[in-house]
Amino acid sequence: MLVTTSGRFPIVSNGQHPLRAAVEEWRARVTPTPEAAWQDTELRAVQAETQAELLAAQSEAGADILDTGYVPVYDEWFQMARAAPDLEVAAPLRYLDTNTYYHHWVLDKVPKRNGESPIVSAYRHAASLTDVPLKPTLFGPYTIYAYADRQGPGDTPEAFAALVDMWAADVAALAAAGAKYVQIEESVVLRPKHRADFPLVAQAVERIASAAPDTTVVVHLACGEIGDLLLPFLEIPGLGGLGLDFTDAYRAPNLAALKQWRGDTFLQAGIADARSIRVETEADLHETLNAISANVPAERCWAAPSTTLLHLPRHAAFEKLAKLASAAHSFNGKRTLP
Repeated sequence: MLVTTSGRFPIVSNGQHPLRAAVEEWRARVTPTPEAAWQDTELRAVQAETQAELLAAQSEAGADILDTGYVPVYDEWFQMARAAPDLEVAAPLRYLDTNTYYHHWVLDKVPKRNGESPIVSAYRHAASLTDVPLKPTLFGPYTIYAYADRQGPGDTPEAFAALVDMWAADVAALAAAGAKYVQIEESVVLRPKHRADFPLVAQAVERIASAAPDTTVVVHLACGEIGDLLLPFLEIPGLGGLGLDFTDAYRAPNLAALKQWRGDTFLQAGIADARSIRVETEADLHETLNAISANVPAERCWAAPSTTLLHLPRHAAFEKLAKLASAAHSFNGKRTLP
C-alpha cells in the first residue's frame, strides 16, 4: 500500500531552524504582508532550501507521495492571500481544536485573483528536486470562507464563487506544472455547525476538479466523523480521493461508515495519529488497515497520517512516518497509482 503525507512536515528540531531565523530577520526589516514575503528574494531562497531538506526527510522515511516541503512565513492562510492582495489579512484565529493559529481573511468585497498563490511556485521548485510524486496541499475555499470576517459583498454567494474560482485557477496551474495529485483540506465541514454547508464544499470540489481533469483531487477531512456525509462526498463529480481520520475517537464511527463505501474514489486512510507523539506499532497499523480493507479494496487505499504532522517534534514526525511506511509497504495489497 502506498504512503503519503497529509499536509506539512515539521521543520523545527530542538526549537531551531534556519528558516525560523530568516523569518524573524525578515519581520524585523519589513512590514509583514503576503506580498512582501513573496517579493523578498532572501526569504524565498531559505524557503527553497528548506523544501529540499523536507523532501529528503519524507523520502528517507519511506513515503511514496510527498508534500512539497513548502513552509509559509506564518501560515498557509496568510500566504495564500498573496493571490488576492486587495483583501485584508487579519489576526490569527485558532483552527478547529488544535494549538495552531491561522491569519483569517477579511472578506468585505468579492475577491479578485491577481496572480497565482506561492504554492504553485513551490510545487515547481519541488518538482525540480525530485522524481517522486508530489501532492501539494491547499486549505480549501470553504475553510477560508468559514473563518473569514465576512461583510457586505464579501458575505454573498458571489464572493464564495469567486474564492472557488481562485482555487480552481491555482489547481489548474499546478496541473499545468505537472501535478498529478492535489489535496484540499476542508476538515471544518465535519463540525456540527458547518455540516449544513456541505453543498458549498461540493460546489467547490466539483469546480476545482473540472479545472484539472487529469489531476487526482483529494479532499482530506481530519478530526471528525464522516457519518451521513460519506455518500454525498463520494457522489461529487471529479472527486479523486477522500481522506478520513481513523485515529482516537473517530476510528470506530469512520470504520462503521465505510460499510457504505462505493465507486472508484481513493481512500486516503489517516491511520497514524498526527496529534500524538506515541509511535504506533506495525501490529496496530495492520489491524486498522485490515478493518479498512474489509470495505474498501486495499488497492484503492493510501496510508497516511490522520492530519498534518506539523504539530509534532521533527524526530517524532519522522519516526511515525517511517513506521507507517513500513507497515503499509508490508500490508498485503496491490500498490498502484491512479
